[in-house]
Amino acid sequence: MVRFPLEYNQILNSSKYNTFGWVRKYADGTPRFHKGWDLVAPKGTLVLPVAPGKVFSVEKTDKGKYGKFINFQFDLNGKKRYAFYAHLSEVFVNAGDVIESTSTYIGAVGDTGNAKGIAADKVHLHFEFRTDAYGGSGSEDRIDPELILGSPPYHGLYYFEDEPI
Repeated sequence: MVRFPLEYNQILNSSKYNTFGWVRKYADGTPRFHKGWDLVAPKGTLVLPVAPGKVFSVEKTDKGKYGKFINFQFDLNGKKRYAFYAHLSEVFVNAGDVIESTSTYIGAVGDTGNAKGIAADKVHLHFEFRTDAYGGSGSEDRIDPELILGSPPYHGLYYFEDEPI
């Protein structure tokens, strides 16, 4: 079973703009691909692994567009998959750590990377599923979170012990 990455999950601004796919636009109006979901949460909100697995890689300094991040490897239907958590304020794990429980906190929501300096009500976790650990610039190695977790939580969704309440 795969769980949501936060105890309370809601798409930023309850907007399709912050979900997966060709939902954004460049300044000139041409479509732009968004590779995951942006889940709004107060800075410091604790982040959970989506399943038991292994920390593939981490970035603990605020650099690049993703800032501090965790790249987490897990098994989904017999295939290696990756959950990517970005813009974190803190990373509690190290590459190679094995996480056996989905109730183990692995990081905290922040505003690092290109999310730096946004309004307090816009702080979010950028969350994506990948088929490849390194996540290229295109869309072919990303998985729409809706295919794994169900419909985007536009109005919020609580999870407790891996089961909806």
